[in-house]
Amino acid sequence: MNVPTTIRESDGRKPELVNILHLPEPERRSWEARQIEAAGLLAGEYDDAAHDRFAAATPVMQATALRKAEIARYLTAGGASEGRGLTSELADQARAKFGVDGTDKMTLRRILRTVAGVDPVNFAPALLPSHSRMGKPPAEFSAEAWAYFLTTIRDAGPHFPLKQAWRDVRDVAARRGWAWPKYITVWQRWDAMPEAEKLAARHGTEEAIKRLAQPIRRDKTTIRSLEWVSLDGRTQDFWVDFGDGKPVRPVMLALIDVASNYVLGYELAASENAVATARLIRNVCREHSIFDRLYTDNGSAFAGHLVAGGADCKWRGKGAAKPGVKPLGVCYHLGIETKFAIPKNAKAKIAERTFATLSRVIDDRPEFLGAHAGHAPGATPGKSVQPVALAVALAVNGFTSSRLAA
Repeated sequence: MNVPTTIRESDGRKPELVNILHLPEPERRSWEARQIEAAGLLAGEYDDAAHDRFAAATPVMQATALRKAEIARYLTAGGASEGRGLTSELADQARAKFGVDGTDKMTLRRILRTVAGVDPVNFAPALLPSHSRMGKPPAEFSAEAWAYFLTTIRDAGPHFPLKQAWRDVRDVAARRGWAWPKYITVWQRWDAMPEAEKLAARHGTEEAIKRLAQPIRRDKTTIRSLEWVSLDGRTQDFWVDFGDGKPVRPVMLALIDVASNYVLGYELAASENAVATARLIRNVCREHSIFDRLYTDNGSAFAGHLVAGGADCKWRGKGAAKPGVKPLGVCYHLGIETKFAIPKNAKAKIAERTFATLSRVIDDRPEFLGAHAGHAPGATPGKSVQPVALAVALAVNGFTSSRLAA
């Protein structure tokens, strides 16, 4: 029958051995019946459907089930059952006969519970590993119920409990006649979903893409000074008097060299505007020389015609101009190439990260005591807020920025 055999070299007689799983089905059944008879048990009625499922299982699952069936027959022949219990003496004997693997008392009791009411001839199919689905058909899910479950998770907060979402669907399914299994079955299906789908269901597609995207690791050692300059603006958290007696939260516009993170220059303005931005670019070029490329976002102060007019860029176009008139900006006249960051990608800009450092060492400085109204973007100055003079704000910002750059 072409059944492979192996020779036990350690035995002087060198007997030939055969793996029970390699035997044809009739021979395997005959061997199992002999084992049952030797144990002094009645074989019972043969369950063809159960053994068909056993035959369809993997060899590893079959081998595990056959070993458990031998243990179950030994315990049953010794007088143990789910109803009569398992004595410590019989458990110790089973451990001595079959080894310590899978023969602790809790496991032996679980084996007895599994074969309770099962004929010995069907022990092996009944003891297939629990992760095998051969013993029963998969749980039934209504498509409407599963869609409702995912919709509930999507519309709820990102930390909404899965079990509560299951309960919500359970209550609706009972009224609408949907098939909705137990929570553990639903959780297993959820757990088997790809991580990307679970993130999208919890946090939305955009957030899932952001979390799963592999970051680009840039090497700045190949960038020369003034080859790339980053531009950005940030509203400060203190209030300044620009000379008219009105408190204003100033905007700090800064140009930062990407190669060295050096703050090339800054402008403290009452608002983020193109006039101040163009003036900052001219002042930096006058002091440090004209740089090659400007990297910024597409805010109206940076992408307008006064700064980026004439630049051939996808994100250009913010800023009003008469039909047919396209003013040329300061970057065009100075020969500076403009590059705009993708929207909602602030971490890509060196200036944005530099501002995060500056905000911690500038906004809460003692020089601004009494001129601070909080970090909220929409904060308004109360009666107790006393704005500092513009000269003080310029001195503090300039000193701190230069020290950090150095």
